[in-house]
Amino acid sequence: MKSRYWIALSLLASGAALTWLLVATFTPETRAFIGEVGTTALLLALGFRGAAIFCRVVRIGALCRGLGYTVPFLSLTITQLLSLFAGSLTPGQVGGEPVRIHRLTRSGLAVGDAGAVVVTERVLDLAVLILITLAALLALQHLWGYLAAIILYPVAAFLALVLALMLGLLLLIRRPSFMKRVMGRITLGVLSRCSRSRRWLRFCPGTEGAGSLTTTIDREVEAFSAGFSRFAGAGRRAAGSALLLTAFEWSFYYATASALLIALGLPPSLPESFLFQGVIQMIAALPLIPGSAGIAEIGAATLYRQLVPTYLLGLFVVLWRLITYYLNIPFGLLATALAAREKKGGEDADRWRIENL
Repeated sequence: MKSRYWIALSLLASGAALTWLLVATFTPETRAFIGEVGTTALLLALGFRGAAIFCRVVRIGALCRGLGYTVPFLSLTITQLLSLFAGSLTPGQVGGEPVRIHRLTRSGLAVGDAGAVVVTERVLDLAVLILITLAALLALQHLWGYLAAIILYPVAAFLALVLALMLGLLLLIRRPSFMKRVMGRITLGVLSRCSRSRRWLRFCPGTEGAGSLTTTIDREVEAFSAGFSRFAGAGRRAAGSALLLTAFEWSFYYATASALLIALGLPPSLPESFLFQGVIQMIAALPLIPGSAGIAEIGAATLYRQLVPTYLLGLFVVLWRLITYYLNIPFGLLATALAAREKKGGEDADRWRIENL
């Protein structure tokens, strides 16, 4: 029920913003230009989006191998598509992380190791996002006066937030005992809430299971910390490969907008477009509205109005969101069907093995 609510909210917000943009920018010039949109450049934009997803799949596989696990490519593809789907329908894209952890544990990873892989992915994403954005800013120094109010200040605030989060993560990794205390207090709080509320009762193991739950949490915290230690040591090659793949992923993702500019007969404006895409991603990382629906559309229109004529601005934003956001929904539904088929196949295989015993 909640998933339907998030889907409806995100699609409604995004659809309303896109409709408003189209109505505000649609002119006879727009109507005359629609037939001239470059098909080859549109296909190139779709190709960039597909290449970005492929890099995500290969990256998570490399990180899993760095911890000694081998996960089938199809399973990793399903995992990433489901993650994109969940991230598109939750504030701050936070829904994607639990999905990936759950899927990785089903593929044989310990919960702590799966958590280490997923958090490492997020850290690499933030690092590359910041590097690309700063590089684009340096390439556009002549525009700093104009960009200060709408870009420089938000980027500085985001960098301060990321720095605080990184320091907190480093503390948790270097001090597993501190993490255990934090998780233990959260566990005790949930168990205490369970004893007073029927709504929370289904989330609790019961008093007799509290000790084993605490033991499990301590074990997984140790595994989480050890996973990061391995990425810094024996798994450095895997982490390096993942970093390179992350750079390729975001480059392909950002290049999607430049390909769309070419499709509309405009210069690709790579430095400007990469900078704008970085700022939009920073906004999308904030837990405001599912999939940043509405905010992303208005933000893109505000930033790209310097590059795109008014009569093409609404069309550009619509095409950009169709490829970078709305495609996640059919991909997610396809992945859901494949995951259900995969689960049924696993159950059939288990039943066959039991019968043959």
